[in-house]
Amino acid sequence: MQLNGFYQYPGRAAREAARLTLAEQHLTLEQGSHRQLVMLKDVTVSDALGTIPLMLTFADGGRFVPEDDAAFRQWWQQRHRPGLVYRLEQHRRGVVLTLLATLAAIAFYFWVILPAASNVLAQHIPSYVERQIGQQTFTLLQNTGFSAGRLTPEQQQRMNRLFRDSIPAQMKDDPTPLRLKIMHFAGGPNAFMLADGTLVVSDELVRMAKSDDAIVAVMLHEMGHHRHRHVMRMLVRSSLVSLSYLWLTGDVSGIGDTLLQSAAFVDQLQFSRSMEREADDYAIVQMKAQGRSLAAMSEIYTQLEQSAEKESSGLNLPEWMSTHPDMPARIKAIQAAE
Repeated sequence: MQLNGFYQYPGRAAREAARLTLAEQHLTLEQGSHRQLVMLKDVTVSDALGTIPLMLTFADGGRFVPEDDAAFRQWWQQRHRPGLVYRLEQHRRGVVLTLLATLAAIAFYFWVILPAASNVLAQHIPSYVERQIGQQTFTLLQNTGFSAGRLTPEQQQRMNRLFRDSIPAQMKDDPTPLRLKIMHFAGGPNAFMLADGTLVVSDELVRMAKSDDAIVAVMLHEMGHHRHRHVMRMLVRSSLVSLSYLWLTGDVSGIGDTLLQSAAFVDQLQFSRSMEREADDYAIVQMKAQGRSLAAMSEIYTQLEQSAEKESSGLNLPEWMSTHPDMPARIKAIQAAE
């Protein structure tokens, strides 16, 4: 069987007319006066995908595309079983089932495998990595409007003492120890935890709180984030998502840059609602263990919710830095625990 077509030389886009003679064990390729014999086992034929013409690729990288694709396709399929994708395309039900299976696999990967893997990996990340990420984030904060707190020396000393007294016993020996930073920023009263154990509390939150227990409630919530390594879990998850995308698209050249950018912009990550509930549960348990008022906790959460509703200008903090996403449900949970 002879087929006319086009031959493309290895590494070149140009192509020229050629003829291919088909036999059971070998092929004969003719290009003008040049003729070569090629064993069939040394030729790769592209998978049959819809109406896309089949392409023959030779060992040296040269390619041949027949003009009469239907004739070659029939000859080839009589001697070789079509691939799985082609066979599925011939059955509409198979296409639908494959699509549903693919979507289910993607959903399972992102909602089950990624969270589980992120949790395991985050718990085994060396403390020096957490310190580096926390320091990078703190530097970023200083370059985006955050400055030293404006409390009086007496207020600062009282906050430091309150912070030390509120640290749960099991966190005093944490490999990434906790420390307090009182800062001023135009985003309203707030508090958030960095990966290196730095608890940032706004001076406005200190002034807004009506009691020490109210401030401790917010501190313990953020300590809960650190206890469960929520920052690192979200960072790992973000990196895994990026790496998964790079793997699927085949672009592996940007993996290093992606990981570095994920670490540098960790402040853009968002805690899930389950993580917020986990941090709240931790704070509630510790508040009770320290004999502190849960009423003060629900009171300052209410104040934070009202402040967030009024805040319409200034620095907009990322949601993960906020102490008040989904606040009404969280307040109800605190009141139920009283």
